[in-house]
This record gives sequence, structure tokens and C-alpha cells, in this order.
Amino acid sequence: MSSDDAVIVARGLSKAYQVYASPRARLQQFLLPRLRRLAGLPPRNHYRDFHALRGIDLSVGRGETVGIIGRNGSGKSTLLQLICGTLTPSGGSVSVRGRVAALLELGSGFNPEFSGRENVFLNGALLGLSRREVEQRFDAIAAFADIGEFIDQPTKTYSSGMVVRLAFAVAIHVDPDLLVVDEALAVGDTAFQQKCLQRIRRLQDQGVSILLVTHSTNTLIEYCDRGVYLRRGQLVMDGPCREVVKAYGDDLLAEEGAIGVVVAAEPEPGLQAPTPPAERAQADAGASVAVPAPAPHAILQIEQVALLDADGRPAATVRSGDPIEVLVDLRVHEPVAQPCFGIQLSSTDGIVLWSATTQQLASTLAPMAPGRHRFRWRLQANFSGNRYVVAIGAGEIVGGEYKRRHRLDYAGHFDVIPEPRSGGGWLAPKPSFALLPAAGAGEGDGG
Repeated sequence: MSSDDAVIVARGLSKAYQVYASPRARLQQFLLPRLRRLAGLPPRNHYRDFHALRGIDLSVGRGETVGIIGRNGSGKSTLLQLICGTLTPSGGSVSVRGRVAALLELGSGFNPEFSGRENVFLNGALLGLSRREVEQRFDAIAAFADIGEFIDQPTKTYSSGMVVRLAFAVAIHVDPDLLVVDEALAVGDTAFQQKCLQRIRRLQDQGVSILLVTHSTNTLIEYCDRGVYLRRGQLVMDGPCREVVKAYGDDLLAEEGAIGVVVAAEPEPGLQAPTPPAERAQADAGASVAVPAPAPHAILQIEQVALLDADGRPAATVRSGDPIEVLVDLRVHEPVAQPCFGIQLSSTDGIVLWSATTQQLASTLAPMAPGRHRFRWRLQANFSGNRYVVAIGAGEIVGGEYKRRHRLDYAGHFDVIPEPRSGGGWLAPKPSFALLPAAGAGEGDGG
């Protein structure tokens, strides 16, 4: 994009912090350099540099929604604070055009001693609105926040959810050119989160640029035009959301000691290899999926997956409510004391619809010795007519948590035949409809 179309332009943006091993080292850094200068000695630092961000190049165009994803400590919040001007970069530059409304750390920009009403006017002034402009918008802000009489109470008495409600309400009513949201919406209740996401859709329609930090891959795919993946302060990928989510998921698996997504180049005789995403729509659903030889030092590896119907045939097409069997062949290379297995159903565009692990189902599994093993998942296709993609995971319980050691993102798919007169979508709620008499009908009419 041209510089004229960009709301944010960051070039070589970096941020480093001085980290001290102890309070004593901090005091030494304060005193000793002065003494060494007086003595004519070269300076010596008593700290180490921690680089929260290194050389980030990023542009966000007008009306564009960009999602930022990454593990805790990857530099996401630091990047947003540099963009919003609450931090000063150690290197590089960043420029922002237009009015910026930001939801950063919880309660940032609010004076805890001020009432909600007073903080609305304070924030409006900080964002360049006159008192008259804030007064004109106040009723709409209060209605969206929906915190009732607490609007006139000190914000130090607010719950975290109430703070987010008020902060978001202010941010969206100041006519921003750029809205910056740092995971703040995760604090609110489900109903309010949906309300905020609906408002984000409206802001997108109005051409507002949005920079959104999220840990939800579904939110990234559904609401963002582009994804940015940060890892240990560096930009790993900037591109289509699905590709960014794929890279992020593979890295999470690798950091847990797992094998990433694998595709067999030469499948075993009689077995169908996983197909590339673009070709999956034409693939034969329910066929067995084979994977190549295990990676070095793999603890275990999924070797083959088959989706079968009640008669043991490939589950290419099933009716709503039919049983489905997911049969998995596994090779164990090292003893596994507490094995654990996972399964996930997704839409064809990558939206996770359901997932479970044997740990969540409270299934206690016996230790597994090295060798070949087989397990199965049995499901009831209580879904609406659609195509469903299956993913399979295998791992172990470590410290009470499930650690995946191998995951097959595409383990096959099956189609559920649409039921007549049942609606559309992913769920199968068995709807019915009836007209009822109006409240009070038949009363006082002499009958």
C-alpha cells in the first residue's frame, strides 16, 4: 500500500528494557558509572538488555482490520503501546495518522478516584473531544456500557468487566480513525463480547482501521483482513489469517515437543494420503489417511486414521444422528505413562466447532509400551447438514496437563445429509414453531 493509504507505518521498530539481577545491581548502575568517569575509567553496565521487540516492519491501511497473535511475552502488548505512544521505541520509528482510541491494559486512562461519568469526560478530552461533544455522546456511551447507577460511582469500585464495558463504550463513540484493542474483550461476559464484536463489524463498515490482539484463532479468521504472528519479539509472519493461524499452531505443537502437521509424499499401498487444503473439497470423505515415518526422537506418532460408519464402511456421507467411528493406528516409540488423546471437528474454513480430550472425558488410560496400538473415538453425528473436518491429536499428561506429541490437522472429513425442514448451519436443535394466544386474550370479552 502507498504511504498515503496507511494509518500505521512502523519501520525497524524495537524496544529494549534494562533488566537487573538484583536491587544492588540497579544501585550500582546508578552510582558507579559516575565514579568511573571521575576516575577516568571506561563505563561498565550492571544490567542486561531484554529485547521485547526487534526490528518490526508493519503497515495498516485505512479501513483494514489486522489481528495480532502470539504467545504471552511475544511482544504484542509492547507493539500496541508503541503504536499508541504510551511507550518510546528504543530503535526504529512508528507513525500513526488520525484519532486513536485504545483499550490497552485494564483501566488504563481511568482515574480510579473519579466516577465513571468523570472518566468519560476525561477520556473524551484526552482523545481531543470538547466537553460539548462528550455531552452529546454521553447518553449513547452510558447506554452501551450498561452499568446502571455505577456510572456515578468511583471506578475503583468497579469489577474488571465493568471497567471494560465503560472503556470500550468510550472508545467506539469518539469517532476514531484507528481502534486498538489489546485482549481487553476477553474480560467481559459472553453477551457483552458479542455486543462488542457486532459493533466492531459496524466500525469496519464505516472504514475504521482496527488493530486487534487476540488469542482466539477463530476471532482472527472471522473478523480480520490480515494476521500478524509475533514470536519472542520478532515478526514471524504477516499475511492471510489462515496461514498465520497454521504457522502459530505448528509452533505451539513444536514447543510442546510435538510433531507438526505432516503429509505423506508416498502413501502406503492401499491408503490415501492427506490432500492439500485446496483439493480437500474433491477428496473422498472417510478414506483412510496415512502419515510418513516418525520424526527423530518422536515419542509417538499417528500412523493411520479411518472414518467409518455403523457398517464399517468409509463414512463419506451420514445422516444426522448416525454413529461415526474414528479408528486410529498409533506407533509408540517410548513408554508413555499417562497417554492422552484428542479429537476436533471444524468447518471447512477452519472454524473449530467442537473438541475434546480423553482427560476432559475423565477417561483413565493404562500406560502404553513401545509398539503399535489402536484406539477409536465413537461420535454421534448430531449435527446439521454440512461438511465436517476431523483432526486427531495424541500425547500424554505432564504435570496434570495434556501435552500433544503428534497432531494430524486433517484426518479426513464427512458430510451430514441435510434434514428436510430443519434450517441450516452447524447445529441440529430440532426446531419447532407455534403461534400462541396473546397474553390476556379471551379475558373480559364476555365469553
